[in-house]
Amino acid sequence: MKFKLTPYSHRAWLIEFSSDGFSKLLCQNILHLADVFRKSNHLWSEIVPAYDSLLLKLRPNIVRAEAEVIIRHILDDFKPSKTLTCADNITEIPVIYGGNYGPDLMHVAQEKRLSLDQVITLHSQNPYMICLMGFIPGFAFMSDTNSKLHIPRREQPRTIVPAGSVGLAGWQTGIYGLDSPGGWQIIGQTQLTLFDPDRDPPFLLKAGDWVRFVPQTTWS
Repeated sequence: MKFKLTPYSHRAWLIEFSSDGFSKLLCQNILHLADVFRKSNHLWSEIVPAYDSLLLKLRPNIVRAEAEVIIRHILDDFKPSKTLTCADNITEIPVIYGGNYGPDLMHVAQEKRLSLDQVITLHSQNPYMICLMGFIPGFAFMSDTNSKLHIPRREQPRTIVPAGSVGLAGWQTGIYGLDSPGGWQIIGQTQLTLFDPDRDPPFLLKAGDWVRFVPQTTWS
């Protein structure tokens, strides 16, 4: 794993990894590396994995130059996996597609010259790895969709997208954890609560989990 280590601020380091586009294997290795850094958690106030980078925010008592030495040592010792591994336990996400729950399903079907059923089948037939969490609490960014579903974000974002909405944007799919403004193409919705501050843990999903969308006709 070739990398570039850059001061992100006076309290953080950013590790950027070389890639030729999106790679689930790279994401998996970044998540494993994040776990390695967590073993020295006295150094970091926050560890933030992304598609091709890892951000390390330092605790107030840690000197940035000293942290750099430790970071480089961990990176030099890290042995990345060469094989993508799907989790044994895949979380099933029940989804009602289309209608009021998926107001952009018809648009996606028309733009991609597919039937509604074809869009649903392509979206739900394979499991996805959650690569990172953001931009709002509980929002899960997932590994690449079938190329037939790649579609740009909406030209006009919505002011409110309901929590649980399942969307497409570019080559990605994801689920909104809260009611939020958003520009993804919404094709369905789940009734699962992805974020509940009163729950322990508050997040239903986390980076590194694998999920599968399960089409539903009604809520049971």
